Amino acid sequence: MADPLNSMIGPVLIRLPPTPALSRVLRLAASGIAAMAGFTVDETEDIKIAVSEVWLALIEHGGGEPIEVQFSVQDHVFMVRGQAAFGGFDVDHPDLALCRTVLAGVCTQHGIELVDDHAQIWAAVAHASIT
Repeated sequence: MADPLNSMIGPVLIRLPPTPALSRVLRLAASGIAAMAGFTVDETEDIKIAVSEVWLALIEHGGGEPIEVQFSVQDHVFMVRGQAAFGGFDVDHPDLALCRTVLAGVCTQHGIELVDDHAQIWAAVAHASIT
């Protein structure tokens, strides 16, 4: 039988208006993908927290344009990457300190960047077997 954590899933791309309540939609999608990939309940909770942090930070610091969120699983790692068009994004803004702290607590890696006039926040949660 194939190991679900060894399989690749995605990328799955979701584009939504910057509305905080839509975090539920993203968390549900992420939970389903994590379950398909064999992540544990605790790992799935960490993934959902990471998804919410990425989403809310892009809403709070983005330019009001739709936000694209991409999910993928490869090599035992769940990756969430959110981006919004916003050239004035300040990656060193003090309000992003809490986002960094939360992501550091639930992720194996994360980043906040400005790439080609797009605010980009990403987070990776690795299955416990490889951390």
